[in-house]
Amino acid sequence: MKSIVKGGILKDPTKEIGDKLENGVTYIPPNMGTGYIKGFIINPELRILVRQYELKEEWVLDRGIGNEENKFVVIAFHHIYQSKEELKKWLLQPSSGTKSLPSVQVATTGFNIENLPANKKINSIIITISTAYLKELLKPKMGNTLLQLITSGNQPFLFEEIISPQIQEVGADIVTANPATELQDLYYKIKAEELIYLLFAELLKRQDTTLQTLNAADVKRVYQIKDSILLDIDTPPVLAELVRLSGMSESKLKRLFKQIFGNSIYSYYQSFRMKKAAYLIKEENLSVSEVGYRLGFSNLSHFTRLFEAHMGVKPKKYSSSK
Repeated sequence: MKSIVKGGILKDPTKEIGDKLENGVTYIPPNMGTGYIKGFIINPELRILVRQYELKEEWVLDRGIGNEENKFVVIAFHHIYQSKEELKKWLLQPSSGTKSLPSVQVATTGFNIENLPANKKINSIIITISTAYLKELLKPKMGNTLLQLITSGNQPFLFEEIISPQIQEVGADIVTANPATELQDLYYKIKAEELIYLLFAELLKRQDTTLQTLNAADVKRVYQIKDSILLDIDTPPVLAELVRLSGMSESKLKRLFKQIFGNSIYSYYQSFRMKKAAYLIKEENLSVSEVGYRLGFSNLSHFTRLFEAHMGVKPKKYSSSK
């Protein structure tokens, strides 16, 4: 493992990654891999980094911001744009695709140590924003525990959401944009704030406002549980086995999992099961009954109720709309 660019976009990435900088773009040198990093410091309180590259060796990215750590929040949109083949891979072959899950994390900088695998495409957008600026944008009201925690700068936190189609669209705009040089800071400021809005619109749907203090060891174990659940989404998770694997008590595991991912363990699993069902209906052209039986449902009425609960529409209507 190697340590790469401590401080993320707060420091010049050319010192660690490459030495060719053109119009805000740092190109990965051939001996390290292919691709580029594009970074913009919009103002002292808002930075945005676009990463599209593939590395020859595995690295560790540490986004710690030193003495300023408590003053900043990192919002990391991972695998924000995916081809149909990439989507198919992590839905139908999850054992090889769980690390490619399109997701967004909002966290204090201490939880943003990221493993960058070798020979795998990395595509992400990283926004680093000061807690003061974020508080000005969100204007958290008394009683909103989640927003107050995120903008306080007093307590470590980590929340993750699955990337929505709207977020993917804005991400694609950012990646393909070529704004006028004189207006590029304005363009990326607007787009960064649009991503922040879309993320928090999802986070505010969370009902449980009970928030526990996190530490890095617990976060690592909870993510191991998440990967275990998604390793085979055709097989329901066994809570007792997950508890054993986590080394936590059952109550602590349930509490921290729901806090980070906004869902109970079983509902989280079911949401991906229904995403796979939707993919099989729309992209593989399977009938509703074929999909239900393929995913292990002996009762198609139960499958229909679950699908509607997670996708917002009955599977037959979803099938007819394709």
